[in-house]
Parts: sequence; C-alpha cells; structure tokens
Amino acid sequence: MKDTDVDTSARSRHLQCGCCGQALPARRVTELMSTPGVYICSGCARWAARRASRRPDLRRVARRVARDVFALLPGGGRGTFRLAIPILPSADLDRTIGFWGPVGFDVVERFDGYLVTHAGGVELHFALDAGQALSEGLFGQRPGLAFVHVQDALALWKHLRSADVAGVGPVDERDYGLREFAVTDPDGNRVRFGSPVPAEASR
Repeated sequence: MKDTDVDTSARSRHLQCGCCGQALPARRVTELMSTPGVYICSGCARWAARRASRRPDLRRVARRVARDVFALLPGGGRGTFRLAIPILPSADLDRTIGFWGPVGFDVVERFDGYLVTHAGGVELHFALDAGQALSEGLFGQRPGLAFVHVQDALALWKHLRSADVAGVGPVDERDYGLREFAVTDPDGNRVRFGSPVPAEASR
C-alpha cells in the first residue's frame, strides 16, 4: 500500500465531536490539545468562543481554538463561505424561547430584540424587529423558512412526537433522497429537518 493511500484513508474517516456528538470527516474536526483523542467541530468551537467571550481570560484561548478548526476546512478556512445562519422573525422572544427550547434549541445569547439559539452545532437566530415588520406586512406576510440537516430525521421526529412538542408535522420521504419533517412555530416560521433515507429503506 502506498503512503498516499494511507493518507487518503485517514482523511476520509469520520470522527465524533466531543461536544455535539456529530460524526464528521476528520478534516472537519480538530483534536483538543489538552485532551488527546477528544475532537471538536467548527460549530461547537464557535459556540464555545461566544460563551467564553463573557470571560475575558478565556477569550483568547477560545478564539485560537475556533481559528484552528477553520484552518482545517477546505480552502484553509480563508476566503470561503463558512456558515449560513437563518434569521427568523419573532413577535415575542419569550414565546419563541418557550417554543424552540423543547425542540432542542438552547438560548446562548439574548440582546435587545435579538435571540441566538444553538443545537448541536446548528444555530437559529430570531429578530424582534423582523417580527414587527412581518406583522406590519413589510415582508409580504411571509414568515421565515430554514432547513437543518440532522443525523436521523426519523429518530428526531419520533422523539419530538413522543414529547408532544407543538408544531411538528408529518415525516415524509422525498424523491430527492431525504427523509424530512417540518416544525412550525407560533410566528409561522417553518424549519425543516432532514437526513438521507437509509439505503435499506429506499429499496
């Protein structure tokens, strides 16, 4: 076996993020220097950086970790698109927190009229002014839409259904190979959650 074959195999293997638990390609995570064998993905590194920003003594370390993770992304993490975060309208941020919390999105930051939520490396942001604009018809009476890739949409759907979480629609298998369901909040925002249909299920 050639050395290049070994390198290719190592790069293609998946490692689990020690924070969110997602299994990602080795090039998408980085090993924590203080705990060998424990890895963190870019989303969790970004979340940790924001949390640590409240502690000035940890800010520098958190930024370094986030920078190291981005350096592993294709293109070296420079000059490339890194992340898209939907900003959804909310007419009542407290109501939004109460709705999305049971779905799995925890509040990590709250500002005047703005809310940042996080779930396993994924973020949803909510803006009060966008909700007011929506109620005034400035967006053509259209709430927000977003799609979130998850590890197992069916398992998540069953979990939310068993917990009687409001706004959870039916789960469907799409022609394009994804199993999906939508969650609709009180403001009409619809977030679709999807994962690839397992090969055995598509036969």
